[in-house]
Amino acid sequence: MGVLETMLQNLVNMEFFQLLFPFLLALAIIYGLLRWALKEQIPKSAAGLISIIIAFFVMLYSSWNTWVYTFLTNISGVWLMIASVVIFLVLILAIVGIKFSELTEKLWLKWVIALVIIYIIIMAFLGTSPIMFPTWVGGSDFWTIVFFIVILAIVMYFFSKGEGGEAGASEEGKKG
Repeated sequence: MGVLETMLQNLVNMEFFQLLFPFLLALAIIYGLLRWALKEQIPKSAAGLISIIIAFFVMLYSSWNTWVYTFLTNISGVWLMIASVVIFLVLILAIVGIKFSELTEKLWLKWVIALVIIYIIIMAFLGTSPIMFPTWVGGSDFWTIVFFIVILAIVMYFFSKGEGGEAGASEEGKKG
């Protein structure tokens, strides 16, 4: 075994992940929520003390309930995958020249983005895939067609941004 594998195995054997990480996670979340929600009502020192006490109870709970460790292990992998997808989508939008802030200017689009994020979070907590695909979706023919449609959509988007698209945008600017 390599050095990193040995170190990781030692941390697992010492129950570092089962005890310390839930403690630190609870401490950060509870302290952050207390400072955000009750900033004027509770001083920093009291919020810190309350957070430490509750975090110790979380550590005690996670010491005899392995479900907490399993849940955090599973959810961290799911969050890593979700974060990777979000970063990839933002990168694709940046390549095309669309800023994420431009997408969230319209109220209905903000609600769509919020609902998609809520859906993904619920599916992550349930431990299921955010999207259940039928078996025919796994075929290469399907993804070839999807790729072709995406390319057509991008081309149509850029074609519509020509003279007609700019005229419509300038008229909206005069109205507002």
